[in-house]
This record gives sequence, C-alpha cells and structure tokens, in this order.
Amino acid sequence: MELIHTAIWVDDIDATRTFYCDVLGLEETWGFTADDGVENVYIGTADGAEIQFKHDPDGDTSDPVGIDHLALGVDDTDDVFDRVVSETDCDVLEEPTTMEAIDRRVAFVRDPNGYVVEFVERV
Repeated sequence: MELIHTAIWVDDIDATRTFYCDVLGLEETWGFTADDGVENVYIGTADGAEIQFKHDPDGDTSDPVGIDHLALGVDDTDDVFDRVVSETDCDVLEEPTTMEAIDRRVAFVRDPNGYVVEFVERV
C-alpha cells in the first residue's frame, strides 16, 4: 500500500501556488481541471510527497476545520520562518522555538487559505 497524496480545498489557487511554490520552494508537479470545473493542482517535494489543492471557481470551498496542520521538514526553521513572514502577510501562530519533547526547532504560520503550516527543522 502507498499513500499518494492528501487533497484539501482552497479559495485562492493563485495565492496557494505563490505561498507553496514561490515562497516555500515546493514544486507544482501536475494538475488538471475536472469536468465540473474544479481546478486540481498538485504541489510536492523531490521525494514524491504531494498535496492536491482543489479549487472551485464558483464557490467558497476552503474549510480548515478538521485539519490540525501541514508539517514541512526544513533545513533551518528560523531562516524559513523569517523568509515566509517577510515575503507574505501570513499570520504568525508561533515564532521559532525548540520543542523539547522532540528536540527540534519548530514554527507555525497560517497559509493564505487559513491552514496551519508547521516548519520542522530536520536533524
């Protein structure tokens, strides 16, 4: 069995692309527009992990309820956090701190659709 991707609805697909690709440096791997007009954009990492962002241009579809957060492994939490905050108007939920229970630097921001994004420093 293989976990392929997670799909989440977003209200602003362009802001989503900018945040995840231009600011965070992830890659848009592929996408399509379904017969019902829903735009599907896949954004992923070099190791093959992907998030499918779904956007319905005719409706308000973003609802972060039920998703606690998306975690992204980074080389330097402080650097990524500073860059994201300086390049976007994202809400800061928690500035970089060392989480003693896992001995990692972490930080939390909110993406353009209201989803919480955690930056976890790799060891």
